[in-house]
Amino acid sequence: MVLRGWARTAGTCGEWIQGSQRGVPFLVSCPVNRYVNAKVELILKELSDIGELGERSFPWFWDLPHDKEKTHRVLINFALAKDLPPFQAKLHLTSQLPIGKGMASSTADMVAALGSLIQALELPWEPQELVKFLLEIEPSDPVMFPGVTEFAHQDGSYMKSLCPRVPAKLLVIDGGGRVDTLSFNKRRDLSSHYSKHEGTIRKALTLFYEGVREGDIEKIGQASTISAQCNQEINPKVGFEDFVNWVNAQEGWGVVTAHSGTLLSGIFPENIPESIERELEFEAKVRFGLEMVEWMETTEGGLGGGKEHAWWQFTGSEG
Repeated sequence: MVLRGWARTAGTCGEWIQGSQRGVPFLVSCPVNRYVNAKVELILKELSDIGELGERSFPWFWDLPHDKEKTHRVLINFALAKDLPPFQAKLHLTSQLPIGKGMASSTADMVAALGSLIQALELPWEPQELVKFLLEIEPSDPVMFPGVTEFAHQDGSYMKSLCPRVPAKLLVIDGGGRVDTLSFNKRRDLSSHYSKHEGTIRKALTLFYEGVREGDIEKIGQASTISAQCNQEINPKVGFEDFVNWVNAQEGWGVVTAHSGTLLSGIFPENIPESIERELEFEAKVRFGLEMVEWMETTEGGLGGGKEHAWWQFTGSEG
């Protein structure tokens, strides 16, 4: 029997806030309209067929891109935990998320892959259930939850849904390089950095809550900028202060940073005219000497998916 499923999850553009509360590291997600699409085709097998599948340690054989080791591991762990029947599977992934930039690329890969498998096998699921499988691999962004989410990204000890989205457009710049999530979260100075700034981050989070409650994006931007300034101590962005001042001079609302990545974004109204978008994008490229400058939109995010009838239409023919 052949089963098919597809899934899509949004990436992030850094985090609105990241730090610790009472010693527990957390972040506030910033989902944007850049996605990972996954589609899977399963052929169910009998136990007697396991030997010909080529992966003798497990009754599942995965054909997936060779550079997706984390995705492979999470699929195996999920199949073991769920005691899934033997199968042979081909997984296609298409991603708009560059690696090492702070866009939750590896987490989104894993979540989309798990989502496509869940859809193909029609398994019941909850976002919280996926967290434990992701945290077995690395600290996780909460891309499986819809909306802006406050989340203990290292241990999954708590999550809080804050709002569907922050209505804004982000002018995103990239100073270059990559940051590895695992290496960043293993830094010896990370705990002391979080501890040093915990009071400031607490104030930023309170301001963020107020902004959400009052629909005041200026307060949200102020909160995000405070967190970004704290992050400069441990993951500095070249030209940070100049960019913040420039964004504010253009009637923006501060910045969002990738706390464990390379991206930095100016926060602007979601109804900003296209002509102004083009002008600001051009000026940012010239002023800051960067090749990567682009606009992104905030989104509600979350994990969506379905079965065979929408498979090709949704994800494209290959990936």
